[in-house]
Amino acid sequence: MGILIKAPSRRPDSHPAGMDTPAPAGNLRGALHIREVVRTTGLRREQLYMWQRRYGFPTPLRDPFGDRVYPSDQIARLKLIKQLLSEGWRAGAVVPLSDTALQSMLGLAVDEPEPLPTEIEAAVKLLSQHRIGEMQNHLSKLLVGQGLRRFLEQTLIPLNEAVHERVVRGEMQIFQELRFADLAQRLLRDVTRLVRPTRDAKLVLLATPPNDPNQLGLAILELLLFTDGVNCMTLGAGVPGQEIAAAAAAYKVSGVVLLFDRGISGKIAGQEIRGLRQAMPAGMPLVVSGRAVNLLAKPIPEVRTAVDFNSVMSSIRELNVLPAAPVALVGVVGGEPQRA
Repeated sequence: MGILIKAPSRRPDSHPAGMDTPAPAGNLRGALHIREVVRTTGLRREQLYMWQRRYGFPTPLRDPFGDRVYPSDQIARLKLIKQLLSEGWRAGAVVPLSDTALQSMLGLAVDEPEPLPTEIEAAVKLLSQHRIGEMQNHLSKLLVGQGLRRFLEQTLIPLNEAVHERVVRGEMQIFQELRFADLAQRLLRDVTRLVRPTRDAKLVLLATPPNDPNQLGLAILELLLFTDGVNCMTLGAGVPGQEIAAAAAAYKVSGVVLLFDRGISGKIAGQEIRGLRQAMPAGMPLVVSGRAVNLLAKPIPEVRTAVDFNSVMSSIRELNVLPAAPVALVGVVGGEPQRA
């Protein structure tokens, strides 16, 4: 007589399941497991994970074993996205769109990306070849030679965009973007110790919403504000709206800047922004920047939107958060004085 041994249940994959929807019975007809989606669409598994985090699509279900499964309508949409990527579109421009919008874009001409400046192209090449030490030295020399403000605006911000673009095009791996972000943040942390406004400078709170891990963007914006004489209190990445509002009230900040790069649906982005606005003290300025701004269907009362870092700085100036007189900084980086 044989012995009945209960087979262990399959272990769910190591990626967090909090963003996935449990699949009710009967919802799995025509759905494919992620390995089959990768094979039929030509997309990489890492791309699907990244798009889910950043753009809120795809939204896989879970089978009885806890594995990701993708409904047939999402697979069809992924195939459209793959075709548009092959035609030169960026993931951030197509992944959040509806099926109808994607169909209308097929066959449209896409301009070739403009050549990168020599310094940025050299940094991208070093990163792609995993020559991290040489890349760190390259960026350090550019920082000293250009000065802090010019380095941030003309080198680090466009370099960050160039690296992200190559990841979504599949020309670089996600781990390379993470490695670059870590290197850049360590470089900026060293600079932050030298460059700070005086204590009497006005205070602005910086944060990103939940599931938006844009720590590098916060570090860049913090230093840009420092060089304009504005002090910053950075809560960090992935902070719930109620915590942002509570901190803004407790510390009596002059304004809040929310970096919202996660390209989820405009409806959800609008809900999160409106919820934060309602929780914040009345009259306290709120500026929202990042890729999610482009998805908002209509303006939100008492919320300023800024599509990029320069727009954020313009909004800060218009809100009179900047000091009336120049604020002296504690340190100087590079060959140019840093003044507000």
